[in-house]
Amino acid sequence: MDHFNIALAMDYANPFVRDVAEGVARYGFQQGNWRFYAPHGAPEVALADLNKWSGSGVIGMLDQDAVWMLRKRGIAGVNIFGRFAQLPNTSVVVDNHEIGRMAAEYFIGKGVRRFAITGRKVFGDATLKYEGYISTLSDKGFQCLELKSQRSIQNIGTAIATLDGDGPVGILATEDPVGRVVIDACLDAGLRVPEDVSVLGVNNGAFACEMLHPQMSSIDLGAARIGWQAAQMLEQLMRGDAEPEKPIRISPEKIVERHSTDLTAVTDKAVAEALRFIRENAHRSVQVDDVARAAHVGRRTLENRFKTLLQVSVHDSIRRERIQRACRLLKETDMLVEVVAESCGYATRERFNQAFKQETGATPSGYRKKFRFSI
Repeated sequence: MDHFNIALAMDYANPFVRDVAEGVARYGFQQGNWRFYAPHGAPEVALADLNKWSGSGVIGMLDQDAVWMLRKRGIAGVNIFGRFAQLPNTSVVVDNHEIGRMAAEYFIGKGVRRFAITGRKVFGDATLKYEGYISTLSDKGFQCLELKSQRSIQNIGTAIATLDGDGPVGILATEDPVGRVVIDACLDAGLRVPEDVSVLGVNNGAFACEMLHPQMSSIDLGAARIGWQAAQMLEQLMRGDAEPEKPIRISPEKIVERHSTDLTAVTDKAVAEALRFIRENAHRSVQVDDVARAAHVGRRTLENRFKTLLQVSVHDSIRRERIQRACRLLKETDMLVEVVAESCGYATRERFNQAFKQETGATPSGYRKKFRFSI
C-alpha cells in the first residue's frame, strides 16, 4: 500500500485547531496509510518548515497563495481557516453565517427582545457571523447594538441603556475569550448574568467557558468534523480528483447551555411557565391544551400571548423543542430513528420525518449522516 506523507500547518495553541487535528487524526487512522510529518516531535509545522519538504498533502491555515505554491510543487493543500478575505476552493470551514443565525434564533426562542454583538475584530469569511446574526434579527423585526470596541464593552451598562424595551439583552460574543470579557464587565457594572445580560460565546472551549462564574454558554463548532472532512478532501486531491468549485462550509454542531443563558426571558408568567413545561416535556406527546393547563390560562389567551411575545404559535414551539431534542439524540447516540421519534413524542416515524424536515430542511437520517465521521 502506498503511503501519503501529510503535514499539518497549524497552531495547536488554538483550541479550535486542536479539535480540527483530532478529526484529521481519526480519518488518517481509518485510512491506515497516512504518515504525519513531525520534524519537531509533534505533527505541527509552520509553512516555512515545508519549503524543502516533498510530501503528499498539507492541511492547515492556508491562503490562496499558499495553496497555489504547494500545487506548483505537486502537493495538495486544504485550508481550514476562515479569516482569509478570499478562501481557496480547497477549504473546509465552519459556516459563519449559520453561527450568527443559530445564535439569533436561540435568543429569540428564549424570549429575548434586545440584542447586541461584540465588535468586528474578525476578518474575511468570519465576518459572515455578524451578517447572519444581524440579518436574522432584522428579518424578525429586531435591531442589534454593536459593541465595536473594548471601551464599549467596559462601559456595557451605558451601552445597553440605549436599547429600547425591557428585559435581558442577548449578546453574541464572537469568540469565547471575548465572552469572558463581556461577563466580567457586566459583573463589574452590577449587571446580573443572565437576568440582565445573557451571553453566548463561540467555540465552546472548556477552559474559556467553564473557568469563570457564571459559566458561559457557547456554540460548539464541530471542529473535529471539519478536520475529518478536510482530511477526506485532501485524500481525494492526492488521488487526483478535481478541485471542488467552492469551499465546503460545515454547520456548527450545537449550543452548549451553561448558566450565562439559563433563563426564560419573557416577563409574562404564563408564557414563561408554558415554555418551561414544553422544555421539560419534549419527550412526550403533549398538545396545546396540555400546555395551556400547565400555564393556568385558556388556550386562546396563551396563543395570543405567544404570538405577541415570541412571534410563534404554541404548536410551533412544541415542535421546535421536540426537534431540538431529536437533533441532540441523532448526533450523540446510536438510537434507531424510530426510537428517537418515540423519545420525542411522535407516534410514527412518518409524522416525525415530516416534522423534522419542516424544522431542519433535512431527513433524520440525512441529518445524522451530516454529523457523523463517515465517508
